[in-house]
Amino acid sequence: MPHSIETWCLLCSLLILGGCGPGGPEIASVEGTVTMDGKPLANATVVFSPMGGRPAGARTDQDGHYVLNFGSGRKGAMPGINKIRITTVSEAFVDEDGKKVPGSRETIPVEYNQSSTLEFDVKAGEKNLADFNLKSGGKVIDQSGY
Repeated sequence: MPHSIETWCLLCSLLILGGCGPGGPEIASVEGTVTMDGKPLANATVVFSPMGGRPAGARTDQDGHYVLNFGSGRKGAMPGINKIRITTVSEAFVDEDGKKVPGSRETIPVEYNQSSTLEFDVKAGEKNLADFNLKSGGKVIDQSGY
């Protein structure tokens, strides 16, 4: 069932800011780099959603690098096949240092977010490297209102 970009942004915000208790399901380390047409994609939200499990998310840095956050200080994602969604839509917010961060529009084609075709098999007990090389030129739907 398709979800709006707002739903995915809210989900990722909850993952980054909160989470469940210190225990929880087994997770495995996942990090990687996101590029668009060969260039690092900064400030993109990356969400891994396993079948029947809890999603994990992260934001890319200036080099397009990310490390997945499962919540409550736990880094990683649930093992198994995960559907991947990557978006640049974000609401304005205040960061940890009290600086205002402006919202942003979608710049990524729908086949990487709303109608994602991306998947990654997270291997238990391994440090998983999940790089995504996106291509521009596809249909982009901007639901941000910016």
